[in-house]
Amino acid sequence: MVVLDTNIIIDHLRQEPGKETKLKKLARSRSKNELALSVVTVQELYEGQSTREAETERALLATISPLRILPYTFEIAQQAGKIARDSKRVLELADALIAATAISYGAQLATLNIKDFQDIPGLEFAAYE
Repeated sequence: MVVLDTNIIIDHLRQEPGKETKLKKLARSRSKNELALSVVTVQELYEGQSTREAETERALLATISPLRILPYTFEIAQQAGKIARDSKRVLELADALIAATAISYGAQLATLNIKDFQDIPGLEFAAYE
């Protein structure tokens, strides 16, 4: 399974129709049931002001509805807390939760910002080229 970072979805939504995106590459190389989002990513996506527009929200929902949405659990909260506690740099809460979700599910992470996650033990990154 591959957990998609928020930026993978944002990048996809901002591109012109028909343009090759990382999400399209991942979708081609894996079955749809292998692609997942942390529920935290759903929240991050809805924090964007553009989701106030019905057309933008429809596009967002069309993009994420085929994906598996992984819940925020006690175990993920524990894992995220440990990741943030042990990090050598300041780690955003959402990034710690997304990383913990991937680790907890034994999944890889697909992100456009590997540097945000590079020092997290046990986190593997998905290839999509």
